[in-house]
Amino acid sequence: MRLSLFYQIQVPKPWTAESEAQRIYEALEQIPFAEQQGFSGVWFSEHHFRPVWSHNSAPDLTLAAVSQRTERIRLGIGVVLAPIHHPLHIAQRMATLDILSHGRVDVGLGRTGYPYQLIPYGSDLRDTRGMWQEFADILPRIWTQEEITYDGEYFKIPRREVLPKPLQKPHPPLWSACGSDETAVQTGNLAMGGLFGSEGGPDRVRQLMEIYRDALPAAARPRAALMTAGFCHEDSRVVTSRGTELIGWYIEQQRERARLVWRDYDPSSVPPDYQGYYARDQRLAAGPHPGEPTPAEVREEGTKFCVGTPEECIRFIEIYRSMGIEEVILLCAVGPATHQEVMHTIRLLGEQVIPHFTAKQTHTASAI
Repeated sequence: MRLSLFYQIQVPKPWTAESEAQRIYEALEQIPFAEQQGFSGVWFSEHHFRPVWSHNSAPDLTLAAVSQRTERIRLGIGVVLAPIHHPLHIAQRMATLDILSHGRVDVGLGRTGYPYQLIPYGSDLRDTRGMWQEFADILPRIWTQEEITYDGEYFKIPRREVLPKPLQKPHPPLWSACGSDETAVQTGNLAMGGLFGSEGGPDRVRQLMEIYRDALPAAARPRAALMTAGFCHEDSRVVTSRGTELIGWYIEQQRERARLVWRDYDPSSVPPDYQGYYARDQRLAAGPHPGEPTPAEVREEGTKFCVGTPEECIRFIEIYRSMGIEEVILLCAVGPATHQEVMHTIRLLGEQVIPHFTAKQTHTASAI
């Protein structure tokens, strides 16, 4: 079990002239500290036009800065939005980042769950699955073949030698977001690592992981990581108050996202494979609904977010470790969380949670 950090670069309002820059500068201080505390990786999302929730549209540039401030921690993008990029650009930029980091890059691919990010780039929801599939096919070829040609429906590349090549051989590990049954199948078929979200709870994660594993080729080993929000404090009273506040903010921002991302989109034009996302977001946007758990109840249940004392965080991680999750990726810089609170969470996890799993791994290895 590995612990890593996740960043959206969340910037709550009210904003000042320095708000965005300050959040990035804080991340550049937090990540080297996390490396010292034993964290294994850091992942940055890619989002566009998502005020407050994510001011993080160029994650490769931020990770390039991180690469010069760290030595061991792995650097992941979770995920590149394939339908708004050309694979040549991504192959070149990720190879460059791999060189700058001395071979520490992980690359996740996704297609986004809504049209709001796609339309300004000229992409159509109906094309995203095909574009994702071609992207996943092309990227390893660019990295491993001296010259490449490709004649797909969405991408056409005449014979070219694409440089630079990544330092990792055969290429940086590839991952995919597994937010639906269909993407779990695709991810497994291509033997990519699976990135799962915790918001649906353990039952949904378990279901998606089973679909992913069933789709893997016989010789492939599953690789599974969980993305979730994280807050840790040794005082249970602080967890009860501040932890609940952060969960409430996170849930409300998810509703704000749902209210935004289908704006001005004709419901009759939603493709079949996006109908589930659309229905989910419409319900979410209309919430909260009677009978839904409150933020306090979500925190007390302790299965959807890694929020609690060190002991409670260990219990949360153990739930998912038992399913086969190998890496828990924690969004500790949740919106209103201060820099000091994030650093405190990182320190506690490094001092009390990571050693628990390190000791368990050492014990298991010695028993074998």
